[in-house]
Parts: sequence; C-alpha cells; structure tokens
Amino acid sequence: MFNPDKLPNTTRRLTAFLVILACGYGFAQTSPSTEPTYSVTIVVKKIRNRDGVIRFKFYDDATRFPHDYGFLKVVVPKNEMTGDSLVITVPGLKPQHMAIALLDDENDNVKLDFGWFLPKEGYAFSDYYHSALRRPVYEDFAFTLTGDKRVEMIMRYY
Repeated sequence: MFNPDKLPNTTRRLTAFLVILACGYGFAQTSPSTEPTYSVTIVVKKIRNRDGVIRFKFYDDATRFPHDYGFLKVVVPKNEMTGDSLVITVPGLKPQHMAIALLDDENDNVKLDFGWFLPKEGYAFSDYYHSALRRPVYEDFAFTLTGDKRVEMIMRYY
C-alpha cells in the first residue's frame, strides 16, 4: 500500500505542489460560462379591457405546455397598456427552444375561468393564433431563441 510519509521531503513537496497546481487549473476550467443571453419583446394585441392582469408563462422542452409552472412566469398589470395593446421586454433568456402562452386574467384569480364549455377570459400564444377547438400543443407556438426576438400575441376571446 502507498504511504506518502515514506517519500523523501523533496518528493512530498513536489507532489503537494503538483496537486495544488492541478487543483488551481481545475478551478479555472470550471468557472461559470459566459453563455449569451437574449431579450424577447412581446407585443400583445386586441386586449378587450383593462380589468385584471396579463399572466405570461414561458415553456421549454423540459417544461412543455401545458405544464403548470413553465420555466418562467411574468405578471404585468394592465395599466401598462396603450390602447388595446401591451408591449413588454423580458431580458436575460438563454438560447433555447421555447414557447410563450398568456392568460388575460380579468378577475386576477390566477386561473382561466370557463363558462359552459368555453373560456370566459382571453388567451394567446407566441406568434400563433389558435382558432381550433382542440387544446393547442407546444409545437404549435414554439420557437428557437438564438438572438433578440420580437413575438406577436393576438388575444382570443369567445
């Protein structure tokens, strides 16, 4: 069995120096990456009133729509609207495949309210106007973020 105490002093010092040097080199290699981040500017059009808030959920391949939380939530009060539109910019997003959905939460109760069968509140998706009666799927409104991006979301109400 190897016993470092039986090595000559100079060999122990050299070994210690090499270990310290190797550890220092290893730490330098594991420093945080400087991966670029980008901004998404979202333009929401045709909002029907100023009641409540707009709730955005950002999804990625690990947290696909209709995941309860997504990877990011942003809530914007409707007092930031201009006419029937709202513009926000979300900075600091890493390059990835992603999608954005929003809820016009008119009564600010953190859920999409339904009438008999159809939603009472509005919703929208990134660069996709959902007109079918089926639930949209992630692939319908997903995009790959590789630089700053502008996304248009047109509200849908019944």
